[in-house]
This record gives sequence, C-alpha cells and structure tokens, in this order.
Amino acid sequence: MMKLFVALMVYTSASFACISGKGFLPENDMYLDVDYKSINGGIDEQEFNRVLDKLQQVYDPIINQYGGNLKINRLWSDGTVNASANRQGSDYIINMYGGLARHQVVTSDAFALVACHEVGHHIGGVPRYTQRGGEWASVEGQSDYFATTKCLRKLFMNDDNSTIVRELQVPSEVVSKCENQFSAQNDQDICQRIAMAGLSAASLFANGNPPRFNTPDTNRVSQTFESHPQPQCRLDTYYNGGVCGVEEDVEIGQQNPNIGTCNRANNDSEGLRPLCWFKPAGSNPNPNPNPPGGDTAATPTVNGQTSIQTQNPNQLIPIALNLSGHQGAQGFAIEVSKPNQGFSNPNGREPDRRNGLWLQSFRGTSGTYRLLPSRQLPGWGVYQVRIIALDGQARPVSNFSNPLIIRLGR
Repeated sequence: MMKLFVALMVYTSASFACISGKGFLPENDMYLDVDYKSINGGIDEQEFNRVLDKLQQVYDPIINQYGGNLKINRLWSDGTVNASANRQGSDYIINMYGGLARHQVVTSDAFALVACHEVGHHIGGVPRYTQRGGEWASVEGQSDYFATTKCLRKLFMNDDNSTIVRELQVPSEVVSKCENQFSAQNDQDICQRIAMAGLSAASLFANGNPPRFNTPDTNRVSQTFESHPQPQCRLDTYYNGGVCGVEEDVEIGQQNPNIGTCNRANNDSEGLRPLCWFKPAGSNPNPNPNPPGGDTAATPTVNGQTSIQTQNPNQLIPIALNLSGHQGAQGFAIEVSKPNQGFSNPNGREPDRRNGLWLQSFRGTSGTYRLLPSRQLPGWGVYQVRIIALDGQARPVSNFSNPLIIRLGR
C-alpha cells in the first residue's frame, strides 16, 4: 500500500489550502477601491475611523490585561472586502479594510461587529484553532459569539440606543425576544442593535439566500467546525450572543468554554452557541461521532456537515479535514467511492480496490480539499469520501475515517 500512496502523492496548493483563523470572510476576489460609491449602503472614512477609535479606546486596557498591545491597521485605501487578525510578539493586530466598509450591505454597526470579531480571535476564548501555528486564535464561530456577547455591548453601552433602534426597522420577533430576555430598556435596545448588525454582517456573500431570524440552521456538526460557518449559522450565532444574559464584563473562558457564556452545561435555554458549528463537550448530536485522535481519522466535513447534497456539478465542494492529532502525521490521502457504492472495508488502512473510484495523496494535515464534481466525479449519484493520515514516507498512521456523504443530482 505504501507504493500506492507514494505513486499518487501530489505536491500542490491548488486543491489543498490551509484553513485560516484570521479572516472574517472566506477568501474572495471582491475589491472595492477608494473611489467606489455604494448607492444604498457602506460607510465613509469618517465613520470608519470613528468606529475604530471607539474600539481602540475600549479594548486597549483590556488587551493590556492579556499581556498584549492592541494594534489596529486602518487600511481605508485598500479595497479588500474582508478583515483579518494576526500576532507579532506582544502586538495583537487587527487589519480593517476600506473595501469591507464600502460594501453595500455594511452598516456602521456591522462594521463594528466585524472589528469585534477580529478582536475575538485574540481574546475570544475556546474553542481555538487546532492547526499548527494558529492555536492562538479563537475559531470563527467563537469569534462571532464573542463579538455579540461581549464586544458590541461594551461599544454600544453609552450610546443613545433608543434613538438608533427607531431607525432600524427591527422585526417583531427580535423585539419580542429582546424584551423577554432583558428588563432594562437600554439592554433591550442594545440587543436589537446587535441583532440587526448581525443580519447585515451575515448577509455578506449570502449568494441570493439571505439569512433570516426565524429560519435557524438545523444542521448539527459531529465536531466543532473551525472555519467560516454558513451565513444562516453565523446569524444564529450573532442573534444568540445578543440575547445571552451573561454580563459583558464577565470574562469569556480562555480554557473553559462554559465560563462567561450561556451554555448547555448550566441548562441555559437562550443565548447558546449554535450546534451548526459548535460541538459541546460530552454531547453527541451525531450517532457516529468520530473525533480526532486515536486510530480512526476524523470524518471530513463540508461547512461542518458530514452529509451534503448539491445539484451543481460545476460548484467546488470545500471538504474540511484535520488530521493533526495523529502522531507522525505529515500528509493525508483522500479516497472517493464509486457512485452509489459504499466502501467495502470501512475504517481499515487499505484503499478499497473493489468500490473505490480514485485516491489522491497530499502533504499537510489540516485544511480544505476542494472537489469539483464535473471534473472528478463520473456523473449523478451518491458518493462517499474518506481520509487517512500519512507519515512523511506516505505510510498510514491512522485508519480511514467514516465517510462524508455527497449526494450529486437533481
């Protein structure tokens, strides 16, 4: 089998890209230069700086308590539609781009939410990224949750929130939930502002399927999803964070996910991190959970799901994987079954010579493999996809994972 894996080893970064915990949005090609003028949205440079001034004022002393210095790179002239975070020594850096601020769906409050999300990568607590070199950063969903449970509340606390909310056209279900969760008028108004900021932020790149407050994501992950959740899942996180009753001054857990949060361990019913990205310790929403470590590789996922359906063979399918928990792992192999055939040798270490369609090997242990059905699959049908960890000589150091299921067809 070692010879088979070696023969299929491909050294490429085109199909396998490292997951990053440092960007608010997935990588994209949108660029809105400094001369771009949105008809109905976006914020100007003055508002861009006002939001970041307030963030700096509030979080400078807080970051200092963590042993860091908050550095905000104000990149107004850069048209990148994104935001990012990184560390350089004791500098906790966030990069805020003018292109994001100029996007038509971005409001001042949504821009503040994004900035809070980037701060959340630094101090948002657990769960954090597991990939090598990224362990300092809270995962995307956790950074979203921090943004609305802690950061935005601090930024909005002394504003004229009642006046601001009157201009927002808040849906009645949001008003009712905020009124039920908070007794003080200012807290109710902040709750509504946060919800609407979340709607704006989650609508970025929703691709014609806008998220809604009354259609929560019902998917359940088998392990915490570290990368960017789907727009509806992100809105659920923002909304839930906004209604969480834990005070914003209670530090969010840096080692324990149940500190400073609404959580299932305390039997909280509102304000929880959604199960579309978060896997609480000790829970089992998947009847066949397959966490990292041990002999069996963790099941690959698409947007946190272990079963998906698509009707578009020309759309890339981003398959997330993490094999870094296996001792000696330096690469991986991915195997796809023949259409409408299950693997005949589940959780073994040999490729399936009877029902396997193809197998490819790569260096790296965590990231995203992008599969294009029109090029890599022979036609409509149900396919299984599984992975196995390899050492530096392309020898297996785990068993094959349970399969990801891809249903391709109309």
